[in-house]
Amino acid sequence: MPKPTILLALDPHSAAFCTAIKRQLQKFPADQTCLIQTYNLTWDGQTFGFNGELDQFADTSFDLAQTHSKQAYVSKIRTQFSDATGELQTALIELLKTASQSKEAIAAKRQGVEISSSHRVYLMLSASNQFARGVVFDIVRLIRWLFSKYFTDIPYSLEALLLLPGLFTQATTADYGAAYAFLKELDYKMINGVVITGAQKVPPFDNCWLMDERIGGLSDNLPSYADALAGFLTVEPETNGLLLGAQKVRGKIPAYSSFGYGELFFAGETTINRLSAAFAADIIMEQFLPKAEFTPEASRKCLLDAKGFVLSEDFSNAFLQLERDNGKPVWQDFNPRIDIQAGMAREYGMELQRAYRQFENKELLSYKRTLEKCCKQLQVNLTSFLDRSINRYVDATPRGLNEGVRLLNILTFLYLELQTDAIGDQSQNLVTELRTAEAFLDSRLQVTIDREDTQKLLNQVLSLKLRQQQLQDALTERKSEEQQQELQTTQKELETAVSDYRQALNAEIEQARQIRFMAIARAREQAEAAIVVAQNHLTSIENQLETATDNLDELLTEENRFRSQYLIVYPILVTGALFALLVLTGIFSQSTLWLLLQKFWANLVSYLLWTAVTILTYLGIVWLKYSTNIRDRIQKVQKQIKRLESTIKATAVELRRSYNEQLKLEYDLYAQNLRVEALNYLIKTAKQRTETLRQTLSDFSEIYNNLVVQRDRATTKFSEIRLTVLTDADIDAYYQSFLSTLPTEKFTQEQVSRSQSWKISAEEFQNQLMPFARHQFEQLGNLSIGEVLKQSDLIAANIANLRLNQLYDSANLLLRIQDIDTNLNPTSQREITLWLGAKDKEQIFAFYSRFSRSLTALVAEDEQRLCILTRSLGFPAYFLSQIEYYRDCYERTQSEQIDEDENIPDLIPEEIGSGRELKLAYQTVILAIALGLLSQHSQGDYQFKSRSIGKDREQIALALATEFTLQELYGELEERIETFEGDFIYHKLQEFGTASSLNPYERKLLDHLLSDYNPLN
Repeated sequence: MPKPTILLALDPHSAAFCTAIKRQLQKFPADQTCLIQTYNLTWDGQTFGFNGELDQFADTSFDLAQTHSKQAYVSKIRTQFSDATGELQTALIELLKTASQSKEAIAAKRQGVEISSSHRVYLMLSASNQFARGVVFDIVRLIRWLFSKYFTDIPYSLEALLLLPGLFTQATTADYGAAYAFLKELDYKMINGVVITGAQKVPPFDNCWLMDERIGGLSDNLPSYADALAGFLTVEPETNGLLLGAQKVRGKIPAYSSFGYGELFFAGETTINRLSAAFAADIIMEQFLPKAEFTPEASRKCLLDAKGFVLSEDFSNAFLQLERDNGKPVWQDFNPRIDIQAGMAREYGMELQRAYRQFENKELLSYKRTLEKCCKQLQVNLTSFLDRSINRYVDATPRGLNEGVRLLNILTFLYLELQTDAIGDQSQNLVTELRTAEAFLDSRLQVTIDREDTQKLLNQVLSLKLRQQQLQDALTERKSEEQQQELQTTQKELETAVSDYRQALNAEIEQARQIRFMAIARAREQAEAAIVVAQNHLTSIENQLETATDNLDELLTEENRFRSQYLIVYPILVTGALFALLVLTGIFSQSTLWLLLQKFWANLVSYLLWTAVTILTYLGIVWLKYSTNIRDRIQKVQKQIKRLESTIKATAVELRRSYNEQLKLEYDLYAQNLRVEALNYLIKTAKQRTETLRQTLSDFSEIYNNLVVQRDRATTKFSEIRLTVLTDADIDAYYQSFLSTLPTEKFTQEQVSRSQSWKISAEEFQNQLMPFARHQFEQLGNLSIGEVLKQSDLIAANIANLRLNQLYDSANLLLRIQDIDTNLNPTSQREITLWLGAKDKEQIFAFYSRFSRSLTALVAEDEQRLCILTRSLGFPAYFLSQIEYYRDCYERTQSEQIDEDENIPDLIPEEIGSGRELKLAYQTVILAIALGLLSQHSQGDYQFKSRSIGKDREQIALALATEFTLQELYGELEERIETFEGDFIYHKLQEFGTASSLNPYERKLLDHLLSDYNPLN
């Protein structure tokens, strides 16, 4: 049942301690810590107050040397505090109210948490702090008075948590003396009480808990002490009816107690976090971040892979589809349906030019748009092919991502030739394909690039690389200074040659671009000139054809005239003449006509024969004349016309072809630009993919580093008080055995492959990685601490027993006390309480019952946690193991409080004090010096019979009292002192007191000696 608890720090070091406690309390369940509140008493030199912001006033150095200059006199502090009590009363009432009425307490009540009606108030202070000593008893009186007046219905306990000087750094004798003075005053007030109301006196505290440097100083072990106090505040059982002062031991009140707290828990969440972070880190390191191999074989393989990429069918087929739309060629020749008519050559040219313009503005533009569309598809196809190749490459091996970066670098490397090792190797990548694409029309454009210079430089580079490799191999076998110098010279020459080659290649590329630019302009001019030439030729041929046609017409006219003249006119005239002759003959002599007719009929056959011969002869003569004068000329002209007509048709076809060539040139140039653009796009995409892969690798490296940090932060190194059943080494050993059953490639097989990893964001990748890694270990989170101790795969049996032993040891008291007078102190008792889960009670209790018969086991709700609280209740202050040292320091320091404490009984009973021996030895040293038995050397050493025994009187006294080797000398000194008369000794002591520089403690001892040897006494 949680109790409302107030932890009030009275000095800066206690405030720093309370701050650490408050921080450690956050690790406990809220229902156990919600009612614990921490405050600090503030003082600015004038006013007092309470503040919950402890960080503002805390001194985390825990260095007492820094507080010495700030110490004020106790009496002055008490006076100022008494004057401010009225103002503090209201603040303290509000502070006490918040113990049960805070927001946390109200929230706990609403959640059904049962809260104890009893309150606890702890005052934490450094026992050597003068300010805390000055205010503590007044605060105690004020708190008890407020509970007796305003909180009468609330049972409470007021307890002190005293921090002894050993907890702090640079603790001096004065600090131990101040602590002893405070303990004296506290012991005195615990016996006699402090005034609350009127004559009512009560002990200032119900219990006083002491802490010293049992496990080290606060500055180095603050978490451990904070864990102990936090556990003490959360699990402390009742005091079982302990009554302070019920029975004194050697007259001293057993008002003090000490405790030790130890906790052994199974940090399930931390274990899962460490394991999952380690597994996730190994998945990334083994499956995504392995470095690529940089061996010659690996380099050659990468070059071959790059060459295989550009020579693959997918790559080639993708470019074949650039000039095809749905399987059909994009380009269709310029072929207008225009027939040339006779005499219409000019009109034909104009019509053809009009068709050309129409084709250029319509069909060619459509073709270009189709090419653009095909180019976009080509880019998509090339990108898809590139991505598939990258995916196939990165999935092939755990080094895939880094090798993918390397492959992409090779694909886009401008000077790929420099990666080869031998002359004649034809490495290819996207850059070489780009150069090939740029040179695609070189033969058509009649472009010739001079590569002689770059080839020479390349051959020089390859030769130097070969020489360098030979020298390196030779040096591997046998080191030689000459070869070493030659290697250095070769390397410098190689660097120079590589630089020259790069410059030459860049100049060659630039020159090739300029040459191609000029060649394209020249080709366009030639295409236009070819059209003009064809058009002019067509016109010229047409003119010739017209002339030939006119000549043919003239010849045909002449032929018609010749035919009519020789075949019609002349035969008609001859026939008419003969007929006229017969008519005239018949007119003038019919007999003659009749005789001629008889003779004609008689010789008709002969006459007809001769007539036919005559006609044929005439026709032959006419034909001969026609053939020689007209027919040949007509045939020549006809042939010329036919030739000219054919020429016109051919010229028309040539003109149309010239137009087509010019259009095709523009189309090819456009397709060439798109081809180059597609390759440039692919190169750009490849570079983008390179950056993406690099960024992915960078993101994975960052995730890996974060996971390593997360794994390191998920540590089970809490403190010496809070121990984990599984240490980091145990968890790491379990993890190594786990990897043999679940290899890291399971993640790439089932969750995210390497080909998928670079396509998703780092956040999405991590969101899939971490749940997967965490899922492999989630079953561990439900194990109780007993189940963990039983699982051999988590922890070995001997280690499990070791952890339980470590828990018991860690719960040792935080105070070193002496086992003296225990038989005289029946109220002092050591209790050991164990909190453990129900299912593990039998197993754990059986183990710890071997250590203590007074072990009490209590069932806790948290089954992953074992807690041991060891308490030693009710022992007197002189049980402290260093109490003699405290008193010695107290006696050797003089301060304000010592004067005030003269009437307060000593903490240590006289009958058991060991400081008496030191005091007697110190008195002996003073007597020996005063009587001249110990002489001081010029260098400051004290000598007895020429034997140096030290410079510091205090150290000499301590040595005489404690060292075995000086006991004979010590006895001889005492014997010699006894030989002197008392009056003489008194006189020498007076002289010594006036002539020597003594510290306060020595002065006090001298006063006692003077009193002892005073003749008047």
